[in-house]
Amino acid sequence: LLYYQYEPFRYFVKASARCYRAGIAGLITAIDYKWALRHLYETQKSEVHQRSALRVLRCLMKSGGIYIKLGQHLSAMTYILPKEWTETMRPLQDQCPESPLEDLDQLMIDDLGQSLEQLFTEFDPRPLGVASLAQVHRAVLRENGQEVAVKVQHPYLDEFSKIDLRTVSLIIGLAEDLFPEFQFGWLRDEMNVSLPQELDFVREKNNAQRVERNFADVARCPLAIPHVFWAHRRIMAMEYINGSRIDDKAYMQAHKINPDQVATELTRIFSEMIFIHGWVHCDPHPGNILVRTAPPASSARSGYNFEIVLLDHGLYRELSSEFRMNYAYMWRALMAGDETGIRRYSKLLAGTDLYIVFSCILTGRDWRVIQNDLNQALTDDEVNTVFEKVPYLLVEIIDVLATVPRELLLLFKTNDLLRSVDQSIRSAPSPAMTMAIMGRYCTKAIYNETMFYIRQHARILGYTWSLLGQWVRCQWQY
Repeated sequence: LLYYQYEPFRYFVKASARCYRAGIAGLITAIDYKWALRHLYETQKSEVHQRSALRVLRCLMKSGGIYIKLGQHLSAMTYILPKEWTETMRPLQDQCPESPLEDLDQLMIDDLGQSLEQLFTEFDPRPLGVASLAQVHRAVLRENGQEVAVKVQHPYLDEFSKIDLRTVSLIIGLAEDLFPEFQFGWLRDEMNVSLPQELDFVREKNNAQRVERNFADVARCPLAIPHVFWAHRRIMAMEYINGSRIDDKAYMQAHKINPDQVATELTRIFSEMIFIHGWVHCDPHPGNILVRTAPPASSARSGYNFEIVLLDHGLYRELSSEFRMNYAYMWRALMAGDETGIRRYSKLLAGTDLYIVFSCILTGRDWRVIQNDLNQALTDDEVNTVFEKVPYLLVEIIDVLATVPRELLLLFKTNDLLRSVDQSIRSAPSPAMTMAIMGRYCTKAIYNETMFYIRQHARILGYTWSLLGQWVRCQWQY
């Protein structure tokens, strides 16, 4: 009776259950690893990885919210975690628990002072999509009859997000104590910074508007950003767009859309974000990117019969000019197989001397391929070689991840997700095309920054022989 009638007691019970569930799953997993891996038998390793991943998956699915987000991070860490973990966690990218309609109705009343019925003439009870932090429903606004997509945060997150973050931090700290060679504090720190940003839909609206402005004058670009009509901290109404996931090749075939063109333009869009604007969407998994047939005005402007629609603008990262330039020079060195340049820019970007490990994480390729030709197609032999080397390089990989700036952690994730999307929709692997596009944007970024430097100094000093020499070199090289 006390549980149902006294809210603080109900919160205490629920919070305790969530902490207990996470703590027990973490403790049993730690004991399992300590006990089962004493003799380091390979078959036993695989078995303990699999059952531990399943145990943690059940805990994450049961708790939802931030725990789902943690699982999504784990699923993307293919460069460090065993495949038993990453493959087990992969369903969390698409299969998230749905919040009941009555809970959403109460959230509307609490935040806006109006119920679903008062706000909308139609509200589809079946969500268009359910993510770790929110779900989206098609609706029609009562005030003007506008068809919209309504994004609503899972109501329980307000209650439990802070305690869930503290619990996750505690479990990661315990794991570091039990396994000192594996330092995952960077994951805890990243979640503590990123999650509060993702939980603020007003911030998301501002992010979307900024990226739309950045691309307003980009020629022949099929990017579409849904218009946001209004946003509050936990609720947002935006333009309803009818399309399909970017990895839906059947949809593209039915609408005569060329998947290779879609993959190429997606690479171009994110290269523009990273190397030119330094304002980067950091969660481009297939559920956050749609493809649709282009309206006539858009098709005339871009020259394509499709649009790439970017959703979920909660997680962005701003890159400084210095970081962008070092990142551009790093990729130029990687494409050229320039070991001296790779060593230099690994130090400048990541603060590490482990440039070989850093390069492999950044590109997702084997070092021998980086040395010879990144344009080579990824083969099964190379994939197997990379997976075989990971256990022997695990300490070095974790050391790199513990020292790199937070921007790089998100770019690692972004690169991995984009590579996965590219591979899933292209008719045949085309790393040469991807490298050509990235190379063009690296060069453009370096040219723009060099010319800006020359103009700024010319205003102060006039055009000296030194500046004229830099101008000539810039025109010749870039």
